[in-house]
Amino acid sequence: MATKLVLFVSVMVAALALPITKGTSVEVQVGPSFVPCNINGSLGVNVTATPAFPNAQVQLQCGAVVVATTTTNASGVFSFSLDFTQVFLSARVGLSNCNLVVITPLSTCNPMLPPVGVLTSSIVFVRTDVLGVRVVLIFRAAGFRYIPPT
Repeated sequence: MATKLVLFVSVMVAALALPITKGTSVEVQVGPSFVPCNINGSLGVNVTATPAFPNAQVQLQCGAVVVATTTTNASGVFSFSLDFTQVFLSARVGLSNCNLVVITPLSTCNPMLPPVGVLTSSIVFVRTDVLGVRVVLIFRAAGFRYIPPT
């Protein structure tokens, strides 16, 4: 929890410290990130041998609100690009409360895996890019883990 608070404060300080003028937009990008088709979410020793989770629906959830949804490609990779206002206003929480949730059942990519439960990952701040009048806050998945149903 403390890490998420530090992340949120750091991102807000970085965003507010930048010279934001009228017409400047703030964008939130997540990815590109890889969703593995395994129960522990690890990439293993040989990353290229880790099976991908293609066509999986991935949600960006901030608090209890689904802010955005996308689908992984054939290689199990996805990304999000959102206007910061869309994230902040729709969820009314900071980015520190945002998680990535794979809602497609694991058994879709491997019938030997559980048909219920989800993969979830927190997001990690990577950097801030300033591109003209656009400020981009870049995040990535911290690593997916399996959450069984309750």
